[in-house]
This record gives sequence, C-alpha cells and structure tokens, in this order.
Amino acid sequence: MRQIDQTEDLQLSESATVITGRKPLWNISNPLRIHTVKRGVYEGFNPIVAVFAKLLVVCMVIFLIMLPEASARILDALKSVTLTMFADWYVYSMALILLSCIVIACLPVSKRLRLGPDGVLPEHSTQSWLTMMFCAGIGIGTLAFAVSEPVSHFQTNPDLLAGTMEPGGAGAVSSAMRFVYLHYGFSAWATYTIVGLALGLACHRYGQPMTMRSGLAVILGKRLEGPVGHIIDVISILAVIAGITTTIVLGLEQICSGLSILTGSRFFADNAGNPPLIALFTALVVSTAVAIASIVSGVERGVKWVSQLGLILFFVVLAMFVFFGGEMRVLGVLADGTIAYLKSFASQAITVYDPKISAASSAQRNWQSDWTIFYWAWWIAFAPFVGMFVARISRGRTLREFILGAMVAPAFLCFIWFAGTGGTALTLELDGTAGGAILSAEHAYRIYETVDIMLSPSVATVFKAVLVLLFLTLIVASASAAIIAIKSIGAGGNKLGETPFHSIIWAFVIAANAGAIMAVGGVGSIRDVMIVSAVPLSMILALMLVSVFVIIFKASRVRLKLGFPNVLS
Repeated sequence: MRQIDQTEDLQLSESATVITGRKPLWNISNPLRIHTVKRGVYEGFNPIVAVFAKLLVVCMVIFLIMLPEASARILDALKSVTLTMFADWYVYSMALILLSCIVIACLPVSKRLRLGPDGVLPEHSTQSWLTMMFCAGIGIGTLAFAVSEPVSHFQTNPDLLAGTMEPGGAGAVSSAMRFVYLHYGFSAWATYTIVGLALGLACHRYGQPMTMRSGLAVILGKRLEGPVGHIIDVISILAVIAGITTTIVLGLEQICSGLSILTGSRFFADNAGNPPLIALFTALVVSTAVAIASIVSGVERGVKWVSQLGLILFFVVLAMFVFFGGEMRVLGVLADGTIAYLKSFASQAITVYDPKISAASSAQRNWQSDWTIFYWAWWIAFAPFVGMFVARISRGRTLREFILGAMVAPAFLCFIWFAGTGGTALTLELDGTAGGAILSAEHAYRIYETVDIMLSPSVATVFKAVLVLLFLTLIVASASAAIIAIKSIGAGGNKLGETPFHSIIWAFVIAANAGAIMAVGGVGSIRDVMIVSAVPLSMILALMLVSVFVIIFKASRVRLKLGFPNVLS
C-alpha cells in the first residue's frame, strides 16, 4: 500500500503534465527548504520571519505610545476604509469557505482521501480527538459573550430593526439565539477547517513543514522558499497577535469587572462601571506573569495543566447555569435557536445590508459591522494557530471525518453552551425573575448579574470568583497556544526545544501591544484593530481554499492514471 502512496506522491505534480501538457517546475512531495539558523539566539528559526514580525509589532507599539492622537486618527481612518471596501469581502469569503467545506464533505473523495498516506490510522481516539478539537476553539469569546451577546441581540438585531418583531418579547429569543449561532456556528469553525485541510494535506500527506506557507505549496511551489513565503508567514504571525490581543483585552475587562463586584473597590471600576487603565494594566501584568510561568514550566506541565483546568471550569460554569438557572427551559431555547439558525443560515451567511435603502437597513448595516464583521475578522485572525493545531492532531483522518469533527461537532457544542448560559439569562428575564437587571447591566457585568439572580449571596460570591479564575485561565491558555503557534511559524515548522527564551519575549511583545492599544483607544479600540488586521490573512485563506481543491483534483487524476476509480465520482 505504501508503495502505491509513494508513487502517488511522486506523480501528483506529474499529473499536471497530463492535464496541461507541460512539465511541472516543482513536485509537492519535495519539502520546502525554509532557511533556519544553525546556532545562536535564533537557532532553529527563520530569522527573516521571526525578527521582522517582532520588529513590526514593536514599531507599532512605539508609534502608539509616542503618537497616541495620531494613532487613534489613523486607526479610525483604517477602520472606515476597511468597512467600506472589505466588509462585503468578509461576508462573501466566509460564506464561500463554509460552502466549500460542505461541498468537500459531500464528495465521495472525502471518505477515502486522508490527511496522511492512504491506509494510515488516526493517532488519537475519536473521543480524545473531538475533545481537543473543541478545546482548540473555545476561549475568552465564548465566556465573555456567553450572556452579553444573547442579551444584546434580544434587544437589538436585524430582525428587530426591520420591525418584524418586538424587542424583549418571547419571539425575540429564537431570533437572538440564531444570530449568536451565526457567529459561533459553522462559519466560524469552517475558517479553522479550511486551514486545517490545507495544512493537513500538504504536511501529513506530502511531507511539507507545518507552517502557514505550506498550505499554498501546491499552487506556489518553490516561490514559497523565498520572500513570498516569508511574507505569508509574517502576515500570519501578525494576525495571530491581533487575534490574541483581542482575546486578552476582552478577558482583562471581564476580570476587572468581576473583581470590582467582589471587592467593591473603585480601583477596578470607575463611577460609570468601566475599568480604568491602571486596573487593566495591573490585570495585564498579572496575566502575563502567569502565562510566562506556564510557558517556562513546559508544554507537558504548565500549558497542559492550565488548559485542562480551563476545560473543567468551563463545564462547571455551564452546569451551574443550567441546573440553578434555566433548568429544562434551556432545552427549548436550544431547540428553537438551532432550528431558526439552520433554517436561515444559508441566506444569512451571504446577507449584506445596504445602508442606502432605508434608515432600518442603515441601522442593520451598523449592527453587522459591530458584530458580524468583527467576528469574521476575529475568526480569520485565529485561523493560523487553531488551524495548525487541529491539522497537527488530525493525521490519519479522512477529509469527511475532519470536516465533521472540526466544523460540525464544535459548532453544536457552542450552541449548547450559549443556550445554557445566555439562554438562562433570557428565561430569567422573560419570567420576571431578573426584573430587567440583566438587560440593563453593562456588557462586562451581565454574566455576574445573572449569577447574583440565580444563586444565594454566599454561593454567588464563590461562583463569581470561579468566573474570574476561569477568565484568567483562558487568557493564559490562549496566549500560550498562540505563542507556540507563532514560534512554529517563525521556525518554518521545525520542532524546537523547550528553551523558553523566545516564548517569554513574545509574551512581553503581546502584552506591550495589548497595553498600547488600550492606552490609545481603550477597550473598544480592540474591535477596530481586529477588523483592520485580518484583511491580508483573509486573502491567504482564499488561496488556501484553492489549494485544497487543487490537491483533491490532482490526487483524483493521479489515482485514475494509476488504475484506481476517480475519487471525485
């Protein structure tokens, strides 16, 4: 069997001769030669990628600190340009990625072609694999917006703005949940899936190094060994930094809000309830110190332990919300929201609101920019390190298994999570128990307000402390995973030793970036940074989508040439 696989590997690019009549310049089974340093501080790294990415972030931090007013104006201008020129691109490219994943899963090839040689067995059991899949994508977003987003959409969303239903009524629950599911459903996970497919096929099947540029090897070939490949990897690192900075800032806001409630101290919140910069910076310093301690202790100890603690606390929080809040009513919220999402997700995935039609459509467009476009940019920025992780653990899986495991299963787990947390908050408001307290609370306080309503004061205090701990844990776990991915990209996919020096440097660089952005524009500015930063990477993801189809098509022609049935039919 392996002899056939080797023949297929050698003839994959040769099949292009059959198709085009021209001899290919490069064979995908020849690994890319990415230059790395043999000794010194950057031993094992590609210095162009690793150093240049750091310099760009450091220069941006210096610019933000030295010229805060100019930085704020430039960021605002870039956001306006991005929303004007690329908002539609975000929507349609995400829809195309989702559609492509569905099409690939439906092709007969998807149950035969593997992320690895034909006949290779998966490295992990299905249960462990699915657990790791879900852990890779959960994070601050699912906790920070667990209550806040359903409550926000319960009061304002495109359906309500169009006047088709009243805000705050029973009918608005399923509408609110379907938009939550839009943001955390199939589209989000399809972004990770397409990166995982491109890297899994290139790296596990054809021996390419596990770095972002390898996902384009089949269409760009040896060009990726030079400046083109370096640019792709640098863009990927910068996007990961933008994504993890967003995660950190949102988590810090929630930590300060929780501590202000627990301690009653004005240090963590001003008179308006907003965390002052000094509190955010203090929380940032503590989080960075814990992250460094986790990294220094090693992947098998600190990072793994923190991730497992986060997962345990995550499900403890879900159980508490369901059993002490929503109870069986959560099932109704889950069913109604899921049905509403599945009925509308095809049309909603390609919906772009035109602000010129009416005042209502203009409000819908603003809502879409604040929520959907921000989320699409966030998931795109997260795609390199989540996609690399899921590709790394999925060797031996068929394409269909991979798509179902990486896109469908985690999406439904997110549906359950938001129904249990946000759905609980909505039911408490609908039955009058909350009395409007959750609806009127500020974003960062809604989850804590819900806890106060569900539980007795003493139990609520303990549970809010658990939430603060979980936010800290997820910040550390996400930052650690992002740094590991950044180092892997900077090293051209090479395996590095346990020396924590570069991890510590990246931890400081990311913390400085988060602090500078908060100092210039506050917590709200992180959305603007995210929307702007993800544009270049979205272009790379579009090319990865092409790469996946090219590999499937060429593998099909090779198998046909070797006497196998056409895998596309």
